Amino acid sequence: MTHQPGKSFRTAWVRLRSWVNIWKSSIRYKWMLLLFLFSLTPLVVMGIISFSISKSTINDKVTEYSEHLLSQTADNLDTRLGIYKDMMMQVLNNNEIVNMLRVLDQSDPARYDVDSLSLTTKLSTIVAINQDVQSISFVSQKHYIKGIYRWSKRTPVEVEPFLKPLEDGSNFRWYPTRYGTYVDSLNSQSAHVFSLAKQLYKTSDDSPLGIIAVLDIREEVLKELVSKAVSNNRDLQSFIVDGQGRLVSYADNKLIGQSVTEVLGTDGYDRIIHSDGGEQRFPLSYQGNNLIVNVKRLHSNDWMVVNVISKSALYQDSNRLLQIILIIALICIVFSIITAMVLANSITNPILKMIRLMRQVMSGELTVRYKAKHRHDEFDILGNNFNFMVTRIDELLNAVYVEQNQKRVAELKALQAQINPHFLYNTLDIIKWTALIQKANNAAEMVSLLSRLLRISLGKGEETVTVEEEMEHVKCYLGIQKFRFNFNIETEIDMDEEVRLLRTPKLILQPVVENAIMHAFGELETGGEIRIRCFKVPGEGIRFEISDNGKGMDPGFARSLLTEQTVDGEKSGGIGLANVDERIKLICGKMYGLEIQSEPGTGTTIRIRIPMMT
Repeated sequence: MTHQPGKSFRTAWVRLRSWVNIWKSSIRYKWMLLLFLFSLTPLVVMGIISFSISKSTINDKVTEYSEHLLSQTADNLDTRLGIYKDMMMQVLNNNEIVNMLRVLDQSDPARYDVDSLSLTTKLSTIVAINQDVQSISFVSQKHYIKGIYRWSKRTPVEVEPFLKPLEDGSNFRWYPTRYGTYVDSLNSQSAHVFSLAKQLYKTSDDSPLGIIAVLDIREEVLKELVSKAVSNNRDLQSFIVDGQGRLVSYADNKLIGQSVTEVLGTDGYDRIIHSDGGEQRFPLSYQGNNLIVNVKRLHSNDWMVVNVISKSALYQDSNRLLQIILIIALICIVFSIITAMVLANSITNPILKMIRLMRQVMSGELTVRYKAKHRHDEFDILGNNFNFMVTRIDELLNAVYVEQNQKRVAELKALQAQINPHFLYNTLDIIKWTALIQKANNAAEMVSLLSRLLRISLGKGEETVTVEEEMEHVKCYLGIQKFRFNFNIETEIDMDEEVRLLRTPKLILQPVVENAIMHAFGELETGGEIRIRCFKVPGEGIRFEISDNGKGMDPGFARSLLTEQTVDGEKSGGIGLANVDERIKLICGKMYGLEIQSEPGTGTTIRIRIPMMT
């Protein structure tokens, strides 16, 4: 599978963006992140430094200890091997023993058991002072001469290696550990022994006798010396190998005499065998274990003392320290998270509460107040200022409402005062001319209609009347208007039963009907029709529709009637429609009012929309 650098880059970019988004998020997460980092960073730094120092210190101390222990063990072994050399020289320098050996070497082997009794007694006296010696024997080209114990195997194969000191002259030769069995007339003994061999010389002229003395020493001596040195450190393994890489002494007796490859592998064998003498130290990996191996060659022979330390055991204390640091770090992380959450909430909760209150104020609820915690901190000060601000806004809005309400009432009264005198002036003018032209009966009828109209107009000083009363008002107005014209205008008034008792701003139909009579028919003498309807519109409210079949008007001119302006900027001559529209908006709201639909030659329809009011 091929590596995709683009994918890793995108992953890193996503992680970076997630950190940026956290940093751009609310102040709560910023506080938690900062407190978490500030509390954890020193701990991590101190942990890393402590672990590094402890690891380095332990490494130095263990190395120093291992080297010291290795040198001490090698010195003890050299001392003990020197004692064995002295013991050997004590035997070889004894004239009686040398003479006995010369005689036995020339005698018939059949007489060994008889003639060697004196030799055994003499040797036993010498070696009795040292319990490390298992036996001492003698070999030559012709015979095997029993010393203290007889070897159970005395064939040329077993004896031949011990004749090599004949080539060494007066030098000592050491033999690695072997498993030997020793017999006498009563019993037999078996043990792991290593041997020291040297050729005998005449004491008179130092000429060689061709006889080799072999001193067999129990291997437990070496094991005891090595184990005594490492007895206080179970993580340290120590053993002895000879110059050919064979194990001379090892904790497991089954491996004694085998190659060091069984313990350290081929690499360890090569590093030990090819060492240039003296002391060396090298790392080694064997069977998944990382080891540190120290090697020191003895002065007495080509044997080497080997100390092996496992790195896992070496750094066990530092690893334990690391575990403790990780546990403390985990506890600190949990504590930091809890502390960060508590501190962040103590800061963000008042802010979030203030935001919720502000949203309520924005929605128009001015009764909300911030409840201080009596901590006398910045949030309490901010909350008190917020309460003062909301209270002040509420007071100002109430003042504005009262002022606007007073202004609205004044405007309504001004509009009514503007309409009523205007209408009364026209009505009185009609009555005057009617009285001059017709008889008194018509005048009486007009006065009756006028009184009813004024009664509905003035009412009880309220701004609204029922739909039924508003319809009655416009009927009276139409009855009066019939006396102004010398022709009849057909009128139709239609009102649904369900809207009869609903409320409506008063004096909204009369100005509209007046506008239709004044502008719709003009010079038209017959055929005029005005239709007035009132009905309920679901989801909208109440609608009045005043339709005529007059001459119609230009749409621009129609719109100007609601602003009291014509398209050329001059007054339209009538104040009714604009006043009605403005009065409805003041009472019911900006969404209600008049709508004019007209085309020249097709007539005009005026729609009045008001809410349902009971």
